[in-house]
Amino acid sequence: MSLYDKLTIGKYVDNDSLINRLDPRTKIISVIALSMAVFSLKNLRAFLVFAVFLLIVILLARLPLKFVIAGLAPISWIIFITFVFHLFFTGGKVILPVGYLKITDEGLHLALFVTLRLVFLMLAASVLTLTTSPGKLSMGLEYMLSPLKFVGIPSAKIALMMSLAMRFVPILFMEADRIMKAQKSRGAGFSRGSIALRVRSFVSVLVPLLAGAFRRAEELDTAMRSRGYDADKPRTSIYSMKWSACDLAAIIVTGGVAGLMVRM
Repeated sequence: MSLYDKLTIGKYVDNDSLINRLDPRTKIISVIALSMAVFSLKNLRAFLVFAVFLLIVILLARLPLKFVIAGLAPISWIIFITFVFHLFFTGGKVILPVGYLKITDEGLHLALFVTLRLVFLMLAASVLTLTTSPGKLSMGLEYMLSPLKFVGIPSAKIALMMSLAMRFVPILFMEADRIMKAQKSRGAGFSRGSIALRVRSFVSVLVPLLAGAFRRAEELDTAMRSRGYDADKPRTSIYSMKWSACDLAAIIVTGGVAGLMVRM
């Protein structure tokens, strides 16, 4: 399975579940509340509560648990580097010397908590995009950013850029996977040889990937202009957002869980 197949950020699964039917504003507010709570967690019990709540949401969304967790694979190297950096470069009481480096009690604690925060934030973001169509997500973001219009900040443009950026993530991963396979067939070595050789091999992927990204952006701009899109004019949408009792219940439950985690 390629990294593109494992990627979950930016993908949408239309399965008409309870979570899918929630208003996009409800899901955005819930993710923001949980994200803020994550940075305040002080013990593993709070993370366990978050994990159980996230598991319930994934089951209600009828998403394969293995598929959601596999979405962490594309950023596994970021998670690993984050853990190692905090583990070895945090001062404090030394509990285990490793050559010239030292593992401290504070470093182990910080590395574990920062890594868990990163993992849970990514999983929450994945559930948001997997259960919300791009059109509705863009509308929800535009609504949430609408107060910025009163201070001269174009909320509609920002929402459009954010939704397009999320949509481009899986496309770029798919393009990178295709280019890597083509370069491997030409003898490029991405997992063997010296570090310098591996870096040169990845340059052969990065250059065509950037060229393809600019080409796709230009094609998207042309397509939007040909359909009469004007970012400076108000526009309507085929989707309508309506609050329901389920949305209110979801916000109350999420707020309660977030408050519980912070107080633990």
